[in-house]
Amino acid sequence: MFNPSRWRNIATARTLFVMIFLAGVGLIFSIISLLYLSQNLISSKTNDIDARRSALSVDGALQTSINRVLSLVTDNSIWDDAVRQVYAPQLDTTWLYNTWGAGFKINNLYDGTFVLDENYRVLWGSFHSSPFNEHNLDFFGEGLEALISQNEDALRRGSNVFAVITQTRAGIAFVGIGLIRPMVGRLQVYDATRRYLVITRHINPGLLNNLGNTFQIEKLTLGTAPQNQYNIPVRTSGGKVVGWLDWQLRQPGAEAASAASPQIREIVLLATGLILLFILLSSLGLWKLARGERQAREIALTDWLSHLPNRRALIEQLERISQRGDRDVKTVVFIDLDGFKDVNDIHGHDVGDILIIRIAAMLQTLVPGGGMLARMGGDEFAMTVGGEHSEARAAAFAESVLDYLNAPIRIDGRTLHISASIGIASGKLQLNSSSELFRQADIAMYHSKITGKGRITHYDAELNSAREYQVAIENDIRHGLENNEFEVWYQPIVCARTQVMIGVEALVRWPRRKKGELMPDAFIAVAETSGLIYALGQFVLARACHDLLAHNDLKLSVNISPAQFRDPEFENKVSSVLKSSGFPPSRLQLEVTETYVLEKPERARAAIANLKALGTAVALDDFGTGYSSIGYLRRFNFDTIKIDKSLAGLVDDDDQAAALVGGTIRIASALGMTVIAEGVETERQMKLLRLAGCDQLQGFYFSEPMPLSSLLALRHQQLQS
Repeated sequence: MFNPSRWRNIATARTLFVMIFLAGVGLIFSIISLLYLSQNLISSKTNDIDARRSALSVDGALQTSINRVLSLVTDNSIWDDAVRQVYAPQLDTTWLYNTWGAGFKINNLYDGTFVLDENYRVLWGSFHSSPFNEHNLDFFGEGLEALISQNEDALRRGSNVFAVITQTRAGIAFVGIGLIRPMVGRLQVYDATRRYLVITRHINPGLLNNLGNTFQIEKLTLGTAPQNQYNIPVRTSGGKVVGWLDWQLRQPGAEAASAASPQIREIVLLATGLILLFILLSSLGLWKLARGERQAREIALTDWLSHLPNRRALIEQLERISQRGDRDVKTVVFIDLDGFKDVNDIHGHDVGDILIIRIAAMLQTLVPGGGMLARMGGDEFAMTVGGEHSEARAAAFAESVLDYLNAPIRIDGRTLHISASIGIASGKLQLNSSSELFRQADIAMYHSKITGKGRITHYDAELNSAREYQVAIENDIRHGLENNEFEVWYQPIVCARTQVMIGVEALVRWPRRKKGELMPDAFIAVAETSGLIYALGQFVLARACHDLLAHNDLKLSVNISPAQFRDPEFENKVSSVLKSSGFPPSRLQLEVTETYVLEKPERARAAIANLKALGTAVALDDFGTGYSSIGYLRRFNFDTIKIDKSLAGLVDDDDQAAALVGGTIRIASALGMTVIAEGVETERQMKLLRLAGCDQLQGFYFSEPMPLSSLLALRHQQLQS
């Protein structure tokens, strides 16, 4: 029984009480100081954050104005009537003024419009609705000249319109330029003649006031020098700073601090009272400390999420059994959830946590008598059971787990599909340590994962050798990537009608491996399970884009591993490769297998939409090997389908296969998709697939995969013949 009077006679307890009292006083002072320092810091940081936010808004307003001029140039330069007028032998200045020159008075969207010839001399112009009589570009300043110099080729082709900031004689202005061309089709001018439309809009107080109202920026002004660190420089396309945008900064932090001061004083008083109460109750807390130690140990041995024993608890249990000399056979079942990372990536960690709790509760109901279930961390669980028939009981438990996970799991209206890779290892703890049993079960689980997932593997010595071989291949892949041992080979894709090479498929090869060349089937699966597929896939994409960049008439197809497709950063990685290599997105086609599309439809649809937004095409590879249906062809909006060689290769001797190919082609054509047949090996297959309506063909009949040099030699030979 706790006795306060006895406690007062304990010297160490008195010392501890004095220490707690002094610590409490110090804590009160610290809290008061911390609160007021935090208030000042938060106020200062809030003001800074708001200032930076407003700077971003000002920058956005500047870019919006440039984009508006860009839109005006686009709307007015890509216009059939304008083409007829400005490319006529004699300019109709009345039409030009009524159409463009009077716009300043009518809607005030711009203040100057000008028509330039192919040498960028002014043929006609209107500024503030008055005739513009200069013919060179001196009026427009170095900003327009730099823009033309940087983009002369694109302007001449009419592939883009451009807008920047420049310093004209009338002030700082947004200026845009674009080739005057038809809305549809190419410009029917076969000599060097070109006509360009230039539109200007000068920055003035009215424009700045409108921008300030739109973007909630107070007193937006344009000056010649910065007034504070947040001011935004106004730069021309040549990089020259011609002005600075300034605005009135708000002080939300100071306002909030002033409003919160009464509450902070209340918090200080409350904290002081609580600390004093803590000092009074600390003696009772000392007595309860010992009792809490036992509870803390229980918490340390319990997984916080599933409330199952954790890894430490399971290993300690086996070690206790080992130390008391138990000679029973012990069996360890190691469970790794397949697809759990996708759940976290697609639906969020909250859904993932609920799924772990749900599965943990299910596993607990399946544990055989005398068994112990633990969560090892992440998406891994382990179960141990002992006794003469422990291995059979463990196998029955594992089968029950797979049966349960065969059915979808519903969480908050979501349907989740999860499977498990399971490994089982048995032995006596006198012969195998607990860590060795877990290692063996982990090896068996890994074998389940790399051989298809959703299965059970019992450990044996061969698995250990296989795992060691697997690890060796992983290390070789890392070494190969670091030492440039991999190559990219290419297999031609030809037009079915002309049989001319129009594209290539990039395929990875490993010819310079120190231990001897290894074919893709032997190392791709290892790269996927080890996570090395991300680096290997990036290598293939980057190398192929670099190799094919100069060959503008060839399209490039690159296979995407399901592991890459699951990566939420995959689209950004593709974009990064395209930007760094300069490879046009319109020439790139990424191929994904239908199996992954069906397994992860939400992630697949989002990824495909993001990739198409980059400008790349997306093909459905191996069509015909899985669950192909019209519904998901329409749902995912593929650009191309590739009929698998297992189906296309039967058209010459299997009427049913021929009918399936013909039906597939008609469906794809109706949906506006290109059809490529893979695995063409004979002339008869080629002719039948062409007659069936295939757009493109690929296979050994045309060429095997080959290095870039051989591909270019073959292409040169075809062009010469």
